[in-house]
Amino acid sequence: MLTSLLKMFIAHLLGDFVLQPKSWVEKRKTQIQYLFYHVGVHAALLILFFIQDLAGNWQNIVFLVAAHLAIDSIKIGVESRWSINPIRLFVIDQILHIASIVAIYFYWTPSALTDFIAQVDWNKVCLIIIALILVIFAIPIVIRVFFSKWQKEDAFHTKRAETLFDAGTVIGIMERLMILGFVLLGLNEGIGFLLAAKSIFRFGDLTNARDTKFTEYVMIGTLLSFGLGMLVAFGLKYCLSIL
Repeated sequence: MLTSLLKMFIAHLLGDFVLQPKSWVEKRKTQIQYLFYHVGVHAALLILFFIQDLAGNWQNIVFLVAAHLAIDSIKIGVESRWSINPIRLFVIDQILHIASIVAIYFYWTPSALTDFIAQVDWNKVCLIIIALILVIFAIPIVIRVFFSKWQKEDAFHTKRAETLFDAGTVIGIMERLMILGFVLLGLNEGIGFLLAAKSIFRFGDLTNARDTKFTEYVMIGTLLSFGLGMLVAFGLKYCLSIL
């Protein structure tokens, strides 16, 4: 049955990311036939993957096709009525698609769900979730509060206006996630590589800016982000090791 799960995932990935032209994505917002074309591709892929046992899998195919049609229809409706961050909408859309695949898998193999729950170390899962919350949500707030005492300086606002909106926050989150991954995988040298790479990319900005305050801002932000990220990462690794 695990093979069936993998086939459903492959069909989803091919249908959503390989065999869906960009023009369909745009046109299906106003022309419903392109939505049906897209869903039809998914149906064809599922039939192709389960061609050897269609009699035993037709219910799965019908459910997944119907679920895909419903999820994409809701997404199009939401896009047309409300202004929502496209990245957030994309993530929610993919989570729902994956959830439908996992749901049908566990529906037909309930023992797999029971075995999975029994094998998971929920203490470790909770620790990892806490670390992710700290790295993604808490640390940016800490850094923002730390820099609040310089918010009134003109140079601070001028430089922020010259950059992409929230780009620094996104970069910080990505680098801390990478630090977390490096530490958990035992690749501590990766942290040095990451710091060196960021320094190289930033070197041109700092040289051209010839602005002491901007240089100090970048240095403090980088060191603070890396320091807090490493603190969380090594703390998580230690806690996982003693469980």
